[in-house]
Amino acid sequence: MRFLSLFLISFCSALLPQSTLAMDNHWWHSVLSDQPLDQVKSTIQKGGLWYRCDTEWNDSEPSVDTLCLDEFSYYHQHLYGEIILRQETAEFVFLAQFQWQSWNDLILNLRKDGLVIKSIHFDDQEMDVLSSLKNKSADDVDKEVILMMNRYPPEANRRIQWVRSSEFQSASPSLAVSLISDGDMITLRVTRF
Repeated sequence: MRFLSLFLISFCSALLPQSTLAMDNHWWHSVLSDQPLDQVKSTIQKGGLWYRCDTEWNDSEPSVDTLCLDEFSYYHQHLYGEIILRQETAEFVFLAQFQWQSWNDLILNLRKDGLVIKSIHFDDQEMDVLSSLKNKSADDVDKEVILMMNRYPPEANRRIQWVRSSEFQSASPSLAVSLISDGDMITLRVTRF
C-alpha cells in the first residue's frame, strides 16, 4: 500500500508541471493565433505567469499597462520579458543572452509556428524577401537568405522581420515579429495589432 501511495504521488507530481506549463503558455498560442486583439489581451491578463511591473512606459504613458514575465520557455529557449498593452497594440519584448545555438533555435521555432521571413537586415545589407520573390524563384531567394545569414560573424547587428505565412503579402499584418541581435543579446519583439 505504501508503494502504491508513493507511486501515485510521484506520478501526479510528474504530470503537474507539464500540465501547468501547458496552461501557462496558452497565452502564447493566443498571441500567434488570428484571434482579435481584445481576446488576446484578455487571455494574457487572465492566465499565465504575467505580473504587473513598473517600467519607463508607466511614467511616460499613463494609459499603458505593463506586465512582466520572469521566464518563458519557447520550446526549449528560456526567455524573460515584458508586454506593453496599449489601446491598439500588444507589444511583447523577450530577451536572452546571445549564443549561436539560441539564435538558430529561435529561427527554427518561429518557422515551426508558421511564421515566414519578410525581410532581413544584417549590418549594412538588407533584403526584402517579398520584393526578391517578384524577380527570382523561391529556391533562389531561400539560398540568398541562407547565404546572407551565414556570411556575418556573431557580433554583427542583425534583424529578421517575420509575419504569418497567411499575411506575407499584407501591407498591414495583424502580427509582426522581429528577431534582433547585436552579438550580446537576442531580442524577440512580437507586436499584435
